[in-house]
Amino acid sequence: MNKLLIALIAGSFATVAAAQTAAPAAAAPATKAEVNKEKAKTVEAVTTKAGENSSGTAATAAQAKKDTAVSKTVAKPTTAQKKADAVAATTKGGENSSGGPETAAQAKKGTAASKAMPKATTSEKAADVKATATPKAATP
Repeated sequence: MNKLLIALIAGSFATVAAAQTAAPAAAAPATKAEVNKEKAKTVEAVTTKAGENSSGTAATAAQAKKDTAVSKTVAKPTTAQKKADAVAATTKGGENSSGGPETAAQAKKGTAASKAMPKATTSEKAADVKATATPKAATP
């Protein structure tokens, strides 16, 4: 058993020592000029790809020009029309409004209905409490 432990400890020391040795160095480029040429090639490749991927600027410009021409032909509303639209929006409560006369009428109906319902008396409340109460568990 002792020999086995000694062999394991010696093996672990060997692996630790091997793990701490320096990694083999990568091949260094010969000169600075060669490094710069490689960088220039990668930069050129990236910039030409970016130029190719610029999604049709001429077609986009033509479409924008056409859209601008169409928007200029649409008549702009007059001041009177703007005022009439503003008045209509405020009197109707707006299309997307969450309030307005319809909501107030519904609230009145709901209040009247709740007031018409009879309230529970004290004795009825006490009976409800007793009916819903859970009995205590008997202790043995």
